[in-house]
Order: sequence, then C-alpha cells, then structure tokens
Amino acid sequence: MKDTTAEEPTILAVDDTEDNLDLLEFVMKRKPVRFLRASSGRQCLLLAREKNPDVILLDIQMPEMDGFETFRQLRANAMTAKIPVVFLTATRKDADSIQKGLELGADGYLTKPIDPEELLVRVRMLVRIKRAEMELERTKADFMAMLVHDLRSPLNGIRSVIDFLREMRDQGREMKADHLNLLDAASESTRRMLGLINNILDLSKFEAGNMALEKAPAAIQPLIESACRELAVQFKQKDIQLAMTFAPNLPDAVIDGSKVGQVMMNLLSNSFKFTASGGKVSIDVGQCLEFSTAANAAIPSIEVTVTDTGVGIPKEEIPLLFERYRQISTSKTAKQKGTGLGLSICKLIVEAHGGSIRVESELGQYSKFKFTIPIDTSSVTTASQQ
Repeated sequence: MKDTTAEEPTILAVDDTEDNLDLLEFVMKRKPVRFLRASSGRQCLLLAREKNPDVILLDIQMPEMDGFETFRQLRANAMTAKIPVVFLTATRKDADSIQKGLELGADGYLTKPIDPEELLVRVRMLVRIKRAEMELERTKADFMAMLVHDLRSPLNGIRSVIDFLREMRDQGREMKADHLNLLDAASESTRRMLGLINNILDLSKFEAGNMALEKAPAAIQPLIESACRELAVQFKQKDIQLAMTFAPNLPDAVIDGSKVGQVMMNLLSNSFKFTASGGKVSIDVGQCLEFSTAANAAIPSIEVTVTDTGVGIPKEEIPLLFERYRQISTSKTAKQKGTGLGLSICKLIVEAHGGSIRVESELGQYSKFKFTIPIDTSSVTTASQQ
C-alpha cells in the first residue's frame, strides 16, 4: 500500500487574477507542498481530474463560470467529488453568500485579504482529513476483498465435496476412508466460515454496545483443551507441535465460557497461520496479580500465554496489531489470508471481562500473546457494563 502520508500535499488554487495566485503560492510555499494554478473554473475542473489535488482553494467571483458553479461540477463528477474545497472571496462577504457556499457542501470559507496562518492551518487540517478518509476507504476495500475470499474459498470446497459424494451415490459406489477425509475437510471449511461470520457479528455487537456476556464460574482448562482438540487435526497435518501446560490447582473464574473459548480459537488459529511446518505452539496457563484501573488494585487473575515459533511481527507494527481489519506485513508470507478481525475480537472480549491482552515478538523467531482474566470480576467495571 502506498504511504500517502509521507508525500507533499498537492494544492490547487483557482483565481482569475494572477497577483492573487502569486500571493497564494507565496503563502503555501512556506510549507512543502506541490502548488498548482488555475485561472478559470474550466481549467480547475480539468486539473482536478488529472492531478487529484488534496485541497482546492476556489475563488467565487470569476467570469464565465463562477466558484459556485465550478464547485457544483466538481461534486457532480465521481473523480473529483471528494476533494476538499475552501471558498476564497474578496467581495462576497455577506451572510447569504457564505451560507450558500456551505450549503453546497464546501469544506471552508475564507475572505480576502487571506490570513496566511489561518489558511495554512485550514489546509493542513483538510489534508489530514482527506488522507485519513482515503486510508479508511483502502482498508474497507482490502477488508471486503479478504472477506469475499474467506467466504468463497470454504464454500467452493464444501460444494466440491457435495458434488463428489452425490456422484458417488448416483454411481452406487461405497464410501471409503479417503471419502471420510473429504467430509472432514468440508467440516473444517464450514467451521472456518462460521468463525468468520461470528467474528463479524460479534464486532458489530461490541461496537453497538449490545454484547451481553453470560458469565458464570467455570474452569479455564476444559475450554482450552476443547479449542486444542478442535484444531488438533489441522496442527497434525501441518506438522506443528501443540503443547499445553497448566499450573496446579487453578481456580474457577467468572467468565462467559463461549467467549473465552472464542479467544483461544482465534489465538490458536493465528499461531497456526503464521507457524511453518515443523514448528511449535505452546499454551501456558497459570495465575498472576494483574493491576486493574477500574478497581485501582492488583486483582488475582488467570493468565494464558500462547507462544509460537512463527514468522514474528515487526516491532513498529505491534501497537497496531489489535486494530480492526489490520494486516501486518508478515501476513503476506502466510498461505491463509485473514480479515484482521480475530485479534480485535480477542481484545474486545478480554477487556469486556476486565482483563488485558498484550503481545511480544521477535521477527523471524516467535510471537507470544498473553491475556489475563480476573478470577472474581465483582469489583471490576467491565467495558460491556459501562
């Protein structure tokens, strides 16, 4: 993905008076920018389509096509509709003109003589907003592409197995061990697809504040063992060792068992994806004292650590790891692509229990995900209760 934040912003100034354009260029050149000039509305429309500037500074009073009509045509064209526009005028200072410009959808309105500092601040703000919106659009597009891939791949696999078994039935052939393996593969494809759909639904519920945890005292060990059993065949087929270590006499914790199980499934699936054949994934479970800001005290907690011998994570990307739809650079080496939702869901669930999740990693060596769940959450105000 191209890093547009490091590029000099492109500013297009539109005015039929050359002296005004010279002044604007002098002001804008105080910062590293690419400055474009247009002396008419029609030239503005042409340059806007060709150069896609970050901001347009648009004079209102121009012959042939004034600023308002130029703005309407900018917004009517899909190629230029989202470019921020600031109206500049010397003669139309009345409230009606200002209101008309803003009602059309302009992003700002400045009157001449232009205050250089105000202009620079306004332009910098609009550049940041536009680039943030562009990054969001790219992220959404990448997510949709991954979503389509992740849903289509298992469906194609399931359909192929069904077609094959239907053909066997029609031919009166007996089902053998290899055919049962195909059913197992179809079942795994179904599990993956359901997991993805559950992640999307859970994320929307958390964001809407509608995720209600059904908590009850429960032992953590059976939840972890269940997640490992469910993924055991995959780990064996890829020749990845899966090891579990539990501290003795672990107490029960007040948790939503299905959600904590989902955290384990997501973490194990993540480790599986980024660990090469012959590697190892270890799960260590014990107790610790975890400081809670809600309770303003150290609280006895269950601590779960998932360590893999995978590709690792670049240090500069670790702070971004739990963001929604985020894909780390090392994910390009993984055969299975993801949506970037799994770790976000883990963070939301753990924090809703009053716990925390963190990661440490060495590129090319290992990644270690560690989360804590308070044993007794009665004194902790969780995210889902706020």
